[in-house]
Parts: sequence; structure tokens; C-alpha cells
Amino acid sequence: MDGDRPSAPSLETLGEGRRIATYLGATLAAVLPCAVPPRYHEDDAIAVLSRHGADKVVLSPGPALGVPTLHATHGSTLSAATDRMSPALVMLAATPGGRDLAPRVAARLGAAYVPEPSVEYGSRGDLVLTRAVYGWAFRRRLAADECERPIVVTLTPGSYAPARGDEEAEVIVLDGSEPLAPVVETARARDPGAALDEARVVVTAGAGVAPAEFSLVEELAAALGGEVGVTRAAVRLGLGSPEREVGARGRRVAPRLYVACAASGSPEHLSGVSTDAQIVAINRDPHAPIFRVASYGLVGELAELLPRLSALLRGGP
Repeated sequence: MDGDRPSAPSLETLGEGRRIATYLGATLAAVLPCAVPPRYHEDDAIAVLSRHGADKVVLSPGPALGVPTLHATHGSTLSAATDRMSPALVMLAATPGGRDLAPRVAARLGAAYVPEPSVEYGSRGDLVLTRAVYGWAFRRRLAADECERPIVVTLTPGSYAPARGDEEAEVIVLDGSEPLAPVVETARARDPGAALDEARVVVTAGAGVAPAEFSLVEELAAALGGEVGVTRAAVRLGLGSPEREVGARGRRVAPRLYVACAASGSPEHLSGVSTDAQIVAINRDPHAPIFRVASYGLVGELAELLPRLSALLRGGP
């Protein structure tokens, strides 16, 4: 939630859920945790979920709207909803809260857990979930109709579009049985890397970027209208802050264009990049593993290539 309204990643996930439900001829239910059912009017959460494609809105007892999404606060809420609905597919946005909830929900349901796949629609009416594995060397595919158990997935924010619904959703109110875990907010701080989560262009500095070249990475990102990221190895070298780290232990990003500057292309790094991103690799080593997964590659010294690229993007010679 974003305050008392569904967040953008939640509406994107709901949108893809609407497309899947329409494709399969299934019913789409949105779970809304709340301590007190909100009054229905055109701007409240129920109405927003209805307008964005939900067939049903399940009100399950939970914390007040706006409380941080964690398994401690929302786990019993989601469990109550899945017990009532017996879903074949559970979808959550791959936010920090969604990543905390999803594997626990999958374990409780005995479900297959598929984090951040690409969603593919087959010609025979089949739904296929695909993930890059082993450093993008292979792609693992799971056909939904071949899975004999429920499936829980997380979807990368920024990779999917919201949908529109024409009819008012049915509202189902569940009774609570488990006590809620108390959560006390002790501090709040601005996230310096938050802009990466919704960036359409990300330019990332790898360990091969010299300290004197980091400003060239920033200039290229500015010329592209994008954000600057760093790999874990680059953070260790002091090139950027941990809040802007892209990788398994950092942020996961879903840009349309991902420019990797002097990054080797380790599995740890690439696991933080959406498989739908177009990757441009810039590296002085023509044998760097990053070129195996890149859509385009430039081989050369950053000090020569980056200023030329930035100048071209700004309309210079």
C-alpha cells in the first residue's frame, strides 16, 4: 500500500493478474488487509482495485492501511485469504515486503515458488513462467498447466502495466483468527537509491571503473535520463553507496535499458537485473562474461567511449 491506496507495484501486479485471468478464463481476487473495512467511495482502496481489474476484493483482518508490509504484519492476513480462496496462482509485487511474504506463503501452501519470472502466453492457451538461471546461461520454464500444485510468483516492479476493469468487484469479508504482531516504527529515513526502483534507464559501474572514471558513468546516466547503479564489487572499492547496489544482495531493477560499464557480468550481479531489460555492455575485455548476455556490446576504454557516447546523446559531434 502507498498510504491508504494500492501502490504502483501492486497495481502493476494486479494488471498482469487481470491479463492472466482473462487469458485462462479464471477469477481474479485482490487481497486487501485492513483493521476496519473502509467505506466504499470512488477514491478508496476497494474502488481502485475494482477499477484496475479485480473481480473480487477480499477484505482480510490485518493492520491498518499504510503499515509496512512484512510477514510479521501481513502473514496471517494472506494465509486467511488463501485458505478461503484456494488459489491456483498467487502473485505479489517483488518489493521488499513481497519478497518477504512470497516464499513463506509458498512454503505454507506447498506451492511452487517462482521469483520474478517472465510471463509468456502460449498459442495453445497455456501460461509459461520463464526465469534465467546460472548467470543467464540457461532459461528455466514452468508451464502452469503441468504443475500439480499452486504457484506463487513475485513480479518485478516496472515490468508490467496496470489494467482497467469495467465492473464493480464483489467484496468478501473474512473473519480473523490469529492475533496480529505489533509493529512499532522507531525511525524513518529517505532511501538514497529509491529512484532505481522505477528507472527506465540504469547505468551501472562495475569494479573495472577507476575512481576518476566514475563521473563519466554519471554523465552518461544523465545524458540518457537514467539512474546510476553500482555492483557489489564497486561498492567495496568505494565507487558508490550500498543503497545503489544492483545484485542479489542489493536492489533488483527492471529498466528498459541497462548499461553495464566495466562490469564482468557475475551471476550475483545479473540476478538483480530483469530478464526483460536490454543490456548494453561496455568493457575493455572482449572476453568478459557480460557479453554473453548483452544485446549490444562495446569494447574499449571507458575514458574514450563514455565521453563520446554522452556527447552523441546530447547532440554533439
